[in-house]
Amino acid sequence: MANEKEQQVKLTEVNPYTSLTLIQKRYVEGRLQGLNKSAACRAAGITNIDSARNALEKNPKVRAAIRWLIKESTASIEELTKSDVMTGMMDAVNAAATSAELVMAWREIGKLLGAYEPERKVLEIHDYSRDELRTLSDKDLLKLAGGRMQGVVEDAEYEEIKSPERSS
Repeated sequence: MANEKEQQVKLTEVNPYTSLTLIQKRYVEGRLQGLNKSAACRAAGITNIDSARNALEKNPKVRAAIRWLIKESTASIEELTKSDVMTGMMDAVNAAATSAELVMAWREIGKLLGAYEPERKVLEIHDYSRDELRTLSDKDLLKLAGGRMQGVVEDAEYEEIKSPERSS
């Protein structure tokens, strides 16, 4: 039945918000700012909150205005820039009344700036076969060892000495 009432309301104006009363406008603004029904009623200056909140929520003009304003605000998000968000977050920092609010605002700024991005490292893994290792130069082998082989003589002559066979 609520759907039928909504369909009966034909919006003759482009913006249904303009046809609302002052109290209805304040209520809509409160709801769009994230207030619950009771808090939005208080923000609108309504004293009889219990009966008013349900009446306002069911009012087809109020519902149409909320839908229209949400649609309009999401359409303008495409034009929102990182600078706009930073300006808004700095306003929140300046308006913070408690340390918790201040921390939350700064946390959001940190997220926006990428301060919480995990550090990314690229790790290349190459599985060399024995034959491939034999073909690498000493310099390349030292690089593979990660430079951890200090004291290794890079360019020198050497003679391979075979260990004596052990008898078992």
